[in-house]
Amino acid sequence: MISGRCFFLGLLLGLAGQAGARAAGPPPPTVADLRRQLATAPADTSRVLLLNNLCWQLGIQNTVQALAYGQQGLRLARRLPFRLGEVYLLNALARAAYLQHDELAASSYYQQAVRRAEAEPRAARQLTLALLGLGRLAVGQQDFAESEKYFRLALSRMQHHQHAVTPTDLGMVQNHLALLYYAWRRSGRPAPDSLARLGTRYARLALATFRRLPPDDKLAACLNNLGDVHTLAGRYDSAALCQREALGLYRRSGNQFGQVETRLGLATVHLAQQRPAEAARLLRPALAAARPLHATGLAAQGYQLLAEAQAAQGQGLEAYRLARAGQALLDSVQSAERRQALARLQVQFEAERQRNQLKELTHRNLLQQAEAHRQRQYLWLAGGLLLAVAAGLVASGTLAWRLRRSQAQLTHQNEELTATRAEQDRLYALVAHDLRSPVVAFSGLADLMTRYIERHDMGRLAGLGGRVRQAAEGLRGLLDNLLSWALTQRGELVAHPEPLAVAALLAEAATLYQPSAEAADVYLHVETAEGYVLADRHMTSTILRNLLSNALRATPPGGQVVLAAAPAAGGLSLQVRDTGAGMAAAQLRHAQGLAAVGQPAPGRRGPTGLGLRLSRAFAHAQHGQLVLSSQLGAGTTAALTLPAAPAPADVFLPVAAASLV
Repeated sequence: MISGRCFFLGLLLGLAGQAGARAAGPPPPTVADLRRQLATAPADTSRVLLLNNLCWQLGIQNTVQALAYGQQGLRLARRLPFRLGEVYLLNALARAAYLQHDELAASSYYQQAVRRAEAEPRAARQLTLALLGLGRLAVGQQDFAESEKYFRLALSRMQHHQHAVTPTDLGMVQNHLALLYYAWRRSGRPAPDSLARLGTRYARLALATFRRLPPDDKLAACLNNLGDVHTLAGRYDSAALCQREALGLYRRSGNQFGQVETRLGLATVHLAQQRPAEAARLLRPALAAARPLHATGLAAQGYQLLAEAQAAQGQGLEAYRLARAGQALLDSVQSAERRQALARLQVQFEAERQRNQLKELTHRNLLQQAEAHRQRQYLWLAGGLLLAVAAGLVASGTLAWRLRRSQAQLTHQNEELTATRAEQDRLYALVAHDLRSPVVAFSGLADLMTRYIERHDMGRLAGLGGRVRQAAEGLRGLLDNLLSWALTQRGELVAHPEPLAVAALLAEAATLYQPSAEAADVYLHVETAEGYVLADRHMTSTILRNLLSNALRATPPGGQVVLAAAPAAGGLSLQVRDTGAGMAAAQLRHAQGLAAVGQPAPGRRGPTGLGLRLSRAFAHAQHGQLVLSSQLGAGTTAALTLPAAPAPADVFLPVAAASLV
């Protein structure tokens, strides 16, 4: 059965080659049309192509005439010369010889086709077909390793020349690989364990490929192969289903070869199912159709299968006669001498290919050596030029590096200057904002004083003293902050930390701002505080004054401001809490960014932005931290955290809670 499968795949391979030899378009001309064209064709390449088409089309009708036309075309192609046409004709002659079961001649033609195609860049597809033909011949000789080599080589060449590959070509290679692995597995020879899996895989790939194309003989061949898979696995119903579908395709196309081959496969399934009568009914018309086709191999298999069917039905004499007839046919095409000659031809072909490859590699090596010698010469010349330019490049590189460094320094200085200017602009804006408030206050007080004097309202005029004092203190605080900020920017104000009593610091700040609190009708309260901080007295007092000033401005009449101290991580936290309107989240983020922040009470001025920036700088200079926390409607808390210090041994200063109104 395997040799029959090889035979029919040879037919399909020929059809695929014929399709590749003509351009896509209308259906191919008939044999009669080709003969009429041949009668008037000149002896040029067009005549070679006509003879090639006649050889292809007559291959399954009259192999003797096919060989005659093919040999005539081959002689003309060699005389012209027309190398591509020569490759076409060699493949066509190999197919015709194979259909006559002349494996020796087929192998010779295929080998010549491989040699010519390897030297002709336009014959990449024909080279693939010739390799498939050699692999198919190796399957028939049961040289499975050699067959796999040819099929794999054909597949790799298809992958290398994808622009020239059609789905039909790919499906044919997949179908051939499936055939190889089925035949290898069925032969009983030593083989890898993966043969069954590989055979099934490639059969399904080929079937999927041809299912995407219009149904034709190639799809039928794939279905036959898949039927073999099911037969080997004992799935006879599935095998019969595949082969019946293939038989229907062959009937629609009128392919007698395919019908004979498929009937043989279906008869094999019936024999495996113990249905010899049905097998015999398939085999008799198959044998009748094989005789005019001169398909000797198929006829021999048909006789053997029919002999098995007759023997299973108890007709031993008839079975013996049929078996003898089938064996005689096989002996006529498979003599030992022919097999030996074919093997010798194969060995000679492989040896010649290896010699040619060795020559090609040697020639390529010589070319590479010559190229390497030229490149070394160019390298020496280039080296001399490089040495001449090297000094200039080094000097240029040094100058370029110095220039880049100068540019980087200039860029850095420009960035620092820009940042300094931006900082100055922000500082000017803060000073202008903070200076405007006391100046406006003084202007308003002057207007009030003039008005009260004109009205002789001495009571209200006397009450303006506290407000004048408050405005003056604000202006004094602003001037102190400006002086301190200038000193910090010039680096002249350096922190001198010493142990300071927290209670004394809070009491001092509260005493300083008690008159302002009374004038604003704000309750100022100092909670009991103990402990010492390691801090600079001037800087810490300045921070507390600024925080307390901001708290008083943000607290409405009747509210309170609390000075307190609490333990904190790594030190003590000096806190100033007010009951003002508080700040929203955006205002609090603004305050943490050292800008003018806070929500002043109605009718009061906002807090001093410069004072808050200065307080931040002083806290950082003392290794401390200033943190604001606030919530709308719940007031604001400013916490100054400073490092804790041990109490001096000779000092004991108990501090009680102080409430100042």
